[in-house]
Amino acid sequence: MATTANLDPTALSVTPGSPAVYSFTVLNDSLIVESYTLQAVGPAAAWTTIEPAALTIYPGKSERAVVTVLPPRAAESIPGDIAVGIRAIANEQPEMSASAEATITLTPFSVADAELIPRISRGRGRRRVRVAVDNQGNVPLLASIAGTSSEDLGIASSTPEIEVGEGRALFVDVDLVPRKRVWKGAAIAHQFGITVIPENDQPPIELTGTYNQERVFPRWLWKALLALLLLIAALIALWFLLLKPAIEATAQDAIDGPIADASQQAEAASEQADQAATTANEAKELAGETPPPVVPVATSTRANLTIRLEVSGLGPGHESERFTVPTNSVLRITDVVLSNPQGDSGTLTVENKDVEAPIFTSGLENFRDLDFHFVTPIELTAGDELFAGMACGAPGVGAGTTPLPECSDSVLVTAQLITQR
Repeated sequence: MATTANLDPTALSVTPGSPAVYSFTVLNDSLIVESYTLQAVGPAAAWTTIEPAALTIYPGKSERAVVTVLPPRAAESIPGDIAVGIRAIANEQPEMSASAEATITLTPFSVADAELIPRISRGRGRRRVRVAVDNQGNVPLLASIAGTSSEDLGIASSTPEIEVGEGRALFVDVDLVPRKRVWKGAAIAHQFGITVIPENDQPPIELTGTYNQERVFPRWLWKALLALLLLIAALIALWFLLLKPAIEATAQDAIDGPIADASQQAEAASEQADQAATTANEAKELAGETPPPVVPVATSTRANLTIRLEVSGLGPGHESERFTVPTNSVLRITDVVLSNPQGDSGTLTVENKDVEAPIFTSGLENFRDLDFHFVTPIELTAGDELFAGMACGAPGVGAGTTPLPECSDSVLVTAQLITQR
């Protein structure tokens, strides 16, 4: 004696999302009334419902339950054969339990969806949008991307052909390229469309969007530039009218104070020295000695000079006028500028009468303007004569193309004249 179970039909083929209905029959071949609990087992158990879920069967009798298998319309419903198992568990005599199996075949299906992100975009030039392609089917999705727009807007994608795995989503970049710039006026609205075309029998997915192309220079830019210019003008005025005079006055006060103090101290020291010398002479007169004459404290003056020495001629042996250093004076040369505006060739020297060798010598063909600056000044003493000498090899052409009749060059000397009083 035993329990017999049967599941009919033994095989069904369905598309995920559609139910597969089986008849489950249980025969009680025992001597007692038995209650059975019906339970789904196997990989399709989560998709299975049984009505009724329990049977009470008299001896020698059979009862039937309806088994419905509903695979979800999703990527998890993988195409192929799946076993469906139903077990009848005897409550009074567990060893009398029985089970039956059948097969359900899941067929492939394709469901695709797409979304444009964002639908409305803004920009001044090239703008990138994205198309999200969602494959909700149980087989890979092969599709192509195509765009349509007016002649004023170009559409391009680096991946016009795509493959999306089952149950997955793919983002495709699409570039919107305006053919002209908007320099002024209101923004231009470009309407465009993007189509996702599956390779199976599913209809194309049409997506529409708008690209608002704005002017290159926004309206607020000119106001910002004007405000910036006004701010710069205000800062410049603040500098010249307030800050610079205040800084110069403070610096001048800082310089004048110590100089005035030093001058007063020097004058006081000179007066004290003269007074001391006078007192000493008076003491010597009282002692019957002849005092030496009082020698006043020596002082000096400084003057900045600019001496121009011009020399011209053809051939060797030409000199400029001479500058003679006055008595009790020292000439300190700090800067020398040699000028050869015609492009002459030859030799130009700067000399001191009392010194056999020139102070320095330069070839005229090596320069048009040549300057020297001395950290340690060149000193000429009283009676020295400063002059420029020239040996003209060939006159230059100056600004023209014909050689000039003679060489003409000059030396500009910047110096300080210190005179002892």
